[in-house]
Amino acid sequence: MDSTLILTCLAIVTASSSLAALGLLAVRRFVKAESLKASHEVGGYLLSIVGTIYAVVLGLVVVDATAKYQQAMTITEQEANCLADIYLLSNQYPEKKKEVIHDLCRAYARQLVDQEWKLMNCSRQCPQTQGTALELMQAVCDFEPATEKEIAIYPITVQEACSLWDNRRARINLATHGMPMVEWVTLLVGGSLTIAFTYFFAINSLRTQLLMTVIVTTITSLNLYLVYVFAHPFSGLLRVTPDAIELDRSIFEKVNR
Repeated sequence: MDSTLILTCLAIVTASSSLAALGLLAVRRFVKAESLKASHEVGGYLLSIVGTIYAVVLGLVVVDATAKYQQAMTITEQEANCLADIYLLSNQYPEKKKEVIHDLCRAYARQLVDQEWKLMNCSRQCPQTQGTALELMQAVCDFEPATEKEIAIYPITVQEACSLWDNRRARINLATHGMPMVEWVTLLVGGSLTIAFTYFFAINSLRTQLLMTVIVTTITSLNLYLVYVFAHPFSGLLRVTPDAIELDRSIFEKVNR
């Protein structure tokens, strides 16, 4: 695992746990334990309701974030597979058409890795790479097959080109539309209020209550960290890499030998 992920996780957990512990100490300083114990019965029911609601919301967001990350990986691999298939299938085309498609495939892979992947870190796409993808679509579709082999391969190549464009569009959509700010506000405010709700209980051992508060805060912050890591699959700490496209480039080099 990347050391940056571990250090960031430790920093978030430490900071949130420290703030939660300070909040508990502040409440216990200004509010008597006897007053807090008097509200245990009603507060316990309310805390179970609040905690359950927040746990359900947080769990759904975590699942959605991890699903988007997995989707981003799948889309990238499918896009790379389509690009490689177009390159290899075009070997059966006439020499002039084959060279045009090969050049566009190599250009698209190069621009995608060297230019667009960096821009996706800022939730943007590369207009030049998009233009190359359109040129590749046009080059594949603008062909009249003559031989039986070309007639058999042509619809497959067109289908791969369409799939390439579909996967590209889905990838750009995931890169430019991350997790909405309203969800972050809901999660952060909801988590803070849920933890703050635990302050209005009191047990005889303050150390024990501090430990329980830290444990609850750690679990909550770890789940929020998961959302933070997976919510932006192309720009987060655990971003999807263009390894599949790099593999395509190595295939292109081997085929050209």
